This record gives sequence, C-alpha cells and structure tokens, in this order.
Amino acid sequence: MRIQAVEAVKDKKVSFFSPTGEINEEEFGTIEEQFKNMIQLGDFNIILDLSRVSHINYKIVGQLIDYQKKFKGLGGDIKLVNVSPYLYDILRLYGFYPFEIFPSKRAALKSFM
Repeated sequence: MRIQAVEAVKDKKVSFFSPTGEINEEEFGTIEEQFKNMIQLGDFNIILDLSRVSHINYKIVGQLIDYQKKFKGLGGDIKLVNVSPYLYDILRLYGFYPFEIFPSKRAALKSFM
C-alpha cells in the first residue's frame, strides 16, 4: 500500500492511501495504524484511492465509517476515489455510508479546499 501526504492548501495536508488487492481485516490493520498515527500528528484529511482494490470485506466498511466520524470530529474527512461498481455495491449493501465519492484524486483534493 502506498501512502503519500501532500499539502492541499495552506496549512492543510491531505494524505493519499492507495491499497491494492483485497482489503480484509489484516490489510485494514495496516491502514488503521496509519490512521492512528495521523491523528497523533494532527493530519485529518484522507483520500482513499480504491482503483486497485478488488474486494473490501463488508466488516471493514463499518470500521471505515467509525474512522471517518473520528476525522470529521477533528475537522477532517475521509473521501473515496475510483470506486468500481462492484465496490460501490458493497458500500451500498452495508446500508448507510457517509462517504463522498469522487472520480479522481484531483476532484477529491479540490473538495478539501
């Protein structure tokens, strides 16, 4: 998984997460550790690029929503990009999901400005 932090606007960082393959509980553990580090560092804006993700475990959707609530409570957000129809269906089947979905990283980055 690649993680890259960029400065979107003055004094506001956005971190890009680019996982690959299947996001299961083990893979999410790696993402979760990064989320915890970001909270400690005061970086609360995340773009999760799902273009190379083939499957996401439905249990992970609830955990992602919990982290999004934490980041929003701290003034940030988690936004999704490049969501395939298959992954969109998994998110939709979960029921309610609060994520903004964008067609590109650039569009998601602009939404933080």
